[in-house]
Amino acid sequence: MSDKEIRDVVVVDILPANLDAEIRKAVQMRNALDKLFNELLQQGVDFDRVPRTDKPTLLKPGAELLCQVFRLAPGEPKIITSIEDFEKGIFSYTISIPILHRDTGMLVATGIGSANSWEVKYKYRKYEQDGEEVKVINPEPADQQNTLVKMAAKRAFVDGVLKATGASRMFTQDVEDMPWLKVEAEKASSKQLNYMKSFYRNINDEEALNNISEILGREVTSWDDITREEASKVIDYKQAEKKQASSQQPVQPEVSNEKVQTEYICAKCQKKITKAMATYSEKHFGQWLCQSCQKATTEDEAELPF
Repeated sequence: MSDKEIRDVVVVDILPANLDAEIRKAVQMRNALDKLFNELLQQGVDFDRVPRTDKPTLLKPGAELLCQVFRLAPGEPKIITSIEDFEKGIFSYTISIPILHRDTGMLVATGIGSANSWEVKYKYRKYEQDGEEVKVINPEPADQQNTLVKMAAKRAFVDGVLKATGASRMFTQDVEDMPWLKVEAEKASSKQLNYMKSFYRNINDEEALNNISEILGREVTSWDDITREEASKVIDYKQAEKKQASSQQPVQPEVSNEKVQTEYICAKCQKKITKAMATYSEKHFGQWLCQSCQKATTEDEAELPF
């Protein structure tokens, strides 16, 4: 850089003249946004999670509410770049939208958004064949021109509102990390509910919900009252319970083909005797006795048949 260029450089002091006042204003703005999100914006309507992402996303209705509160309005959209290749089926649009202060018309921020026909949701089409879902490349990408332009404009609008209001910080962290934001937990999916119900096939809903209440440690009055996280907990619990029950099934004793051998013992001298002797003794003396003890218990010592 030459000496003349150095002399021509204008030094801009970005430090505000009244730093304390600007800090108080920034704190006030932050508190206003927190209150706004707590009392006005609704999850699933004004903001939500986009599939396959962990961060909350501001939706168009939410951006419109922010504009209403902060007296903002979108200006005229402008296509910055566009690609329209009908032969290759490629359509891409990048749009800018100014965000203006409604009362003064002053530019507050500019949003940028883009959309193209190669995004997954536009590139493919799904249809059912032989009971299975089949995904194919969209044969008519040109039909999406209007949709792509509108999507790019919507993304530019949301981007501009986030910049203008400073609400970007609200969407740079997980919903769970927003203690100031009262967000309703995500409801259990239909797949989770159906799997849970499979554990309670033989009982009515009231008994099933009572059991689920015991597992979760809170009262559950309907299936719709169960969150996604709670459903996972119930499923894990019931799977473990089922596994434990199957492992504790009583083992059936093996039946041996061999006959159980019984020992015949003389009731007096504890000498082993034969089955035939035991049968004879049981019949004539009422107990098992060996031959010697039989002779000792009778006055008639007639010869026995042994």
